[in-house]
Amino acid sequence: MTQSVYQKTVLDNGIRVISEKVNSVRSISIGIWVDVGSRDEAPPESGVSHFLEHMVFKGTRKRTAKEIAQALESVGGILNAFTTREQTCYYAHILDEHLPIAVDVLSDILKDSLLDPQELEKEKKVIIEEIKDIEDNPGDLIHDLYATALWPDHPLGRPVIGTRETVSSLKRNNLTGYMQKNYSSKKVVVAASGNVNHQELVKLIEQSLSFDSGNGLEANSGEVPVKSNLKIVTRETAQSHICLGVTSFPYRHPSRQALFVLNTILGGGMSSRLFQTVRENSGLAYSIYSFLDFFEDAGTFGVYLGTNSEQVQKALELVLQEIKNMKKEELSSQELYFAKSQIKGNLVIGMESTSNRMTRLARNELFLNEYLPIEKTIAEIEKVKEKEIHEIANRLFTPERLCLALIGPNHADLAQKIDWEILN
Repeated sequence: MTQSVYQKTVLDNGIRVISEKVNSVRSISIGIWVDVGSRDEAPPESGVSHFLEHMVFKGTRKRTAKEIAQALESVGGILNAFTTREQTCYYAHILDEHLPIAVDVLSDILKDSLLDPQELEKEKKVIIEEIKDIEDNPGDLIHDLYATALWPDHPLGRPVIGTRETVSSLKRNNLTGYMQKNYSSKKVVVAASGNVNHQELVKLIEQSLSFDSGNGLEANSGEVPVKSNLKIVTRETAQSHICLGVTSFPYRHPSRQALFVLNTILGGGMSSRLFQTVRENSGLAYSIYSFLDFFEDAGTFGVYLGTNSEQVQKALELVLQEIKNMKKEELSSQELYFAKSQIKGNLVIGMESTSNRMTRLARNELFLNEYLPIEKTIAEIEKVKEKEIHEIANRLFTPERLCLALIGPNHADLAQKIDWEILN
């Protein structure tokens, strides 16, 4: 495994600068992470985090939008950003010698963006087209629908991108007000991985980046609900797209690694139980997998599949049966060994990417406020026992906790057709 050196500095204004030096590469991935996302938005401003992430690339006092793009592309680098439900990340991937350029550009767009009203009106159209693109792609839309089924009337249940109505209503003052309220130094983590000199990075950030050092405002989303729910969108699609799952554990939960093992066994690849049963043995789906999402105070364990609309009931009941088997049947020592080996291999291979390392650094700092060496994660995976997996499966997978989201034709009475008691 590639050796690395971790360092952390907290600046006087509260910005945390963390780095992981990897001597075997010539590049650096750097991200400026702001601990704010769509769950922090007021309902009328749904989508403002994502809109702001778009708008900072539209020009600053010293660079046009084209010059922002050219600054890194002209040296072979990458500049981009993304928004999640809990964080916003602005990142670059560059050669080590171009770190000063990356820091300068990232700091410029975050400190001195014009947020020009005319550009804002143009970008509204772009984002609305992005929303339409999601709406036209059931494989994407189903995940937003699933979040709504899991967390109705809660910010986690709203789409990160917002809606056509909320995006259309946003004005410049919504973006500036949101930024002033949420972009404070104590909410910012600068993470870098690769051939990076930590002291040089700290000096560059001290010179270039600052926000108000106020506390910012903590998310006040209310209690995350746990209950069953059903969301069906009737649409004449060639396939029916389904997400079935439950609320699960937050990022800090001590059983998080056991949940990864459970996820791997159930639907984490072509050798998984769901793939073998539903696709290979029954031919009922092309795409089927299970997935995990973790948040500060919540999480989800879900299953996605796309299947012939005439076979939805059969496919779903096969999924439910495999979930029941996870609850009731013993795991073979071989299956447990293979699942752990798969996770460990994926982790180590992922560490060959400086972008993956940077993301891991930032998320562990934001969620855990600590550095989590990969060796410690692997040791935690090794400790997972069959008994813990059974306990988690029995705790999570009950009929009264299940949520189902479905896009497809003629499924209004699906809930009455499915034998949900299969799980018991």
